[in-house]
Amino acid sequence: MATASLLHTTNFINHKTLADINTKINNLDTKLDDIEKKLDHIIEFFEKDVKKNCDKMGEHIDFIETVYDTVKSPLGYLCNKISYVSGNKKYTLTDVCNNSDFDSDEEQEESS
Repeated sequence: MATASLLHTTNFINHKTLADINTKINNLDTKLDDIEKKLDHIIEFFEKDVKKNCDKMGEHIDFIETVYDTVKSPLGYLCNKISYVSGNKKYTLTDVCNNSDFDSDEEQEESS
């Protein structure tokens, strides 16, 4: 009888342990579903709102660059004339890649 009682107790513990494990798995599954829903919401937000705003910013940058390229020469001419009259010979509205103030040390050594 002791063996049957021990076997019954062991089966009860195993059943309870399996039930606890099953409950925990179900809870984890529910939490995983919630996380997937939140992740889907974040992805949807990035695909719609952020991409749209980045595209708008890109259009704005293109517009500013176009305006700058259009105005650069007349404004540069005017600044050059004002600088000439004031005694300052530096022309400041050039492209950064052509401006010697921004050249690297290697480029300056090569030109020397």
